[in-house]
Amino acid sequence: MIEPTGPLPPWVYWRRRALAVGAAAVALLGLVWLSAALLGDGEPVAPRAVTSTPPAPAGTPAATSSPTSSPASPAQPTPPPGPPAPCEDAQLGVAAVIDKPAAAVGEEVGMGIAVSNTGPFPCTKDIGRHVRELVVTTADGGTRLWSSNDCHATEGSEVRVLRPGERFHYGLRWPGTTSEPGCAARRALGPGDYLVVARVAGRESDPVVFRLG
Repeated sequence: MIEPTGPLPPWVYWRRRALAVGAAAVALLGLVWLSAALLGDGEPVAPRAVTSTPPAPAGTPAATSSPTSSPASPAQPTPPPGPPAPCEDAQLGVAAVIDKPAAAVGEEVGMGIAVSNTGPFPCTKDIGRHVRELVVTTADGGTRLWSSNDCHATEGSEVRVLRPGERFHYGLRWPGTTSEPGCAARRALGPGDYLVVARVAGRESDPVVFRLG
């Protein structure tokens, strides 16, 4: 570089040169920044992906968000006009009921009859004492051992209006003995398996097994 000359000390001229060079550098940086600002809008933005749905084939119904309705439940049958008709025997549901499946020898066993209407409409039926019976048999069902009608009065009617699904229950205590018509002499039964069957107006239940031990 050229040595500074003049009446002032040399360091004065060197300082002036340094200040001039610095000012030029700052001006150059400002020009570069201004050019960048004029040519761009700031930082570049990454392109956003756009998904397109292909058109539905011709004839395809448009999708809908409406809920679909389930089929309506079938209407309940309407009972015929007038008072309930008499129940047919086939409409009766008859079941033998027992309190517990096992008991000690000589212990009384709770058992009973359950009567229900299995038809679609109310009906009337005489389910009085003279049409109800509980029978205890041997395990193979071959020998009749005891009947609720042997030692209990069977007179009297009981006409009921049986509604669909309604259940009537009649219970008693079996003494664990045999019986005969007219309530003749009885004997205690020993340990083993036995069956009880319920009968109502010509309908008979399935047998229920219980044990004495």
